[in-house]
Amino acid sequence: MRKTKRLAAMSMACMMAASALTACGAKSAEQTTAAPASGGKETTTAAAGGETKKDSASSDKVKITIWTDNRHDLEYMNKVVDEFNKTNDHIVLDYVVQTENYENLLSMAANSGQSPDIFSQINGDDFRNFVDNGIIQPLNDYLTDEFKKVNEVDQHLYEGCNVVGDKIYWVPCGKRSGSRMIYNKDVFDKLGLKPPTKVSELPEIAKKITEAGKGDYYGIIFPGASGPFERWLEHSAEMSGVTLYNYKEGKFDFTGFKPYLETVRQMFQDQSVFPGSASMKIDPVRVQFAEGHAAIHGNASQEATVLTEQFPAKIQWGVAQLPTLDGQIKGAETCSPNTGWMMSAFTEHPKESWEVIEYFGSEKVLKGYLEGGYSLPISNYMDSKIDKSKTGRMADFAGADYEAVYPVAPSVTPDGENYRDALWNACLPEGPSIDETIAKLNQTYNDALEKEVKMGKTKRVVIKDYDPLHPGAGTVEYLDK
Repeated sequence: MRKTKRLAAMSMACMMAASALTACGAKSAEQTTAAPASGGKETTTAAAGGETKKDSASSDKVKITIWTDNRHDLEYMNKVVDEFNKTNDHIVLDYVVQTENYENLLSMAANSGQSPDIFSQINGDDFRNFVDNGIIQPLNDYLTDEFKKVNEVDQHLYEGCNVVGDKIYWVPCGKRSGSRMIYNKDVFDKLGLKPPTKVSELPEIAKKITEAGKGDYYGIIFPGASGPFERWLEHSAEMSGVTLYNYKEGKFDFTGFKPYLETVRQMFQDQSVFPGSASMKIDPVRVQFAEGHAAIHGNASQEATVLTEQFPAKIQWGVAQLPTLDGQIKGAETCSPNTGWMMSAFTEHPKESWEVIEYFGSEKVLKGYLEGGYSLPISNYMDSKIDKSKTGRMADFAGADYEAVYPVAPSVTPDGENYRDALWNACLPEGPSIDETIAKLNQTYNDALEKEVKMGKTKRVVIKDYDPLHPGAGTVEYLDK
């Protein structure tokens, strides 16, 4: 790891860290390290920049420190790292899982000169912030023909997601599906229920299940503190043709979310929601669902391994398409490129860091990763190489033809609440007015957009030929007015 820093970039990183602490709350990070090279001994600290100590057998190797926020694939990645450490003659890997405030920890590590050499990709606003503040470096000069072939790099360049202009900052080697409704088959079969196709059907179904459960199980559960909108409600809205950003007009519009807020509020009022959901994080939600204490849970394809390895379900569970407003699919559901690695701009070992990224994105490693059900293939090349009979429950999340990668909406910083927090608060029975919440979000987000476009901090995204079923097919314009 590099022990120096660029002051200009790092002052911004410090501001980002403070912002993340405000948004997420300052909490200690749980840190897990993979097994060291054969014969090595390790000690681990539970803070950013923790060191793994190795014996003299590997002291002549270059140590590449890797951070990730993925825990669902740890069993497989431990084996990958262990094999690399045993067979590579000049690099040793220190693989660390950070499970709390990931982007915040990366910002603070960069600010303190303790940045890991490489780390699993970050998304959304944080990606652009990391680019703008010089925390990550482009990979264009490192990409090899073999790596490009396996991952079909040129076919998966998403502006604002993994590239900015002609600079590639990470390469997706897999993808996360859009969200699905995950339900307790035992309960649904017992009560003669079928997964709802319309959002308006949710309250009645959730109420029936809750009444039958008599306190043992409830109709539905939400990860209130981990973004229920991000997990699946926003995806259901997309499938109904509702998005937070109007691509044709180039402005934010949250109006279409009103029926979702009303539906969730109704389920809370009916006491059909698992108690404590309003403040639960995602892992406790998963545990309660796996134990059979909630019948409906929504999330994406990572649940395939979560419910079979991380928190093995004690119930029979099924996967269904998300309900939409009228039962019809009128828009694409977001799927997310993932399984990618970023290189720190401050690494002292870029050549070796790339060697590790290339290894993680190799056909050999990806074949086991994809067949293990840790991600879905994003390249046709890898899709043709894997044995799909080995992917287990991941198959339940594959093959939806209504999924797409959306153009990234402008990144803005509005006065007041983040839209996901505001929408969730409006779902609660004691929450603010739904109409007032939506009106305020429309005002604050568009005010921020106008202001930041004029300042040159962001650009207005306009797609005049936008098609909600094929959001990436239109002609994207980036306007400075």
